[in-house]
Amino acid sequence: RPPSSSLPWALELGIMKLLALTLYKWKQDDSVELIQCTELSSFSFIYRPTLRDHIRFHGRLVVNRTPLGRRSTVEMDQNLGKIHSWVHPQGVGAMVLIDSEYPQRVALSLLSESVRIFLERMTSRWEEATGDMTLTCPEIEDLFVKYQNPAEADKLTKIDKNLQEVKGNLLQSMDDLLKRGESLDQLMEKSKDLSDSSLRFYRTAKKNNQCCKMY
Repeated sequence: RPPSSSLPWALELGIMKLLALTLYKWKQDDSVELIQCTELSSFSFIYRPTLRDHIRFHGRLVVNRTPLGRRSTVEMDQNLGKIHSWVHPQGVGAMVLIDSEYPQRVALSLLSESVRIFLERMTSRWEEATGDMTLTCPEIEDLFVKYQNPAEADKLTKIDKNLQEVKGNLLQSMDDLLKRGESLDQLMEKSKDLSDSSLRFYRTAKKNNQCCKMY
């Protein structure tokens, strides 16, 4: 059953959800996807392919616009959650998509742990990548499962309390990521991450719900 909302996949309040974790070879204009984990079982299967497309598009855009060695937090419109991103100085980027109830400190720990594991386990498997890959790393997949329960993740990893408030980790909107003269609609039309059906879905929802911005 999809969440009750004017948007078919808007997140229900009061339920902590970790929806996605993606790792990239960071490039300022077009980061290369290396590993993706998603947990979308709470959404109707009808919407899952489109939701995956939009997670891929928005996640890549946020990581592209996150400077090397920095973190970003972007709040999605219409209660669609938050994307936290981090780009390691060695060029590995990561993003997590969570709902508004999921603790930021735990999400930031997942970013750090997943990148650490990736750099330790995946040496020489990603550095020359020029296009999206589907690498397998059981340790990262297990980590994603453990972090579905933020309380257990906190105990397992003994999360650094200093991650609770990360200086310089500014909360942004998707509009804040756009360069002068850009629009989100134009970027979506050009993106390789969105299928024709996902674009049609977006346009139809936007046309029928003018009072609400989907993204």
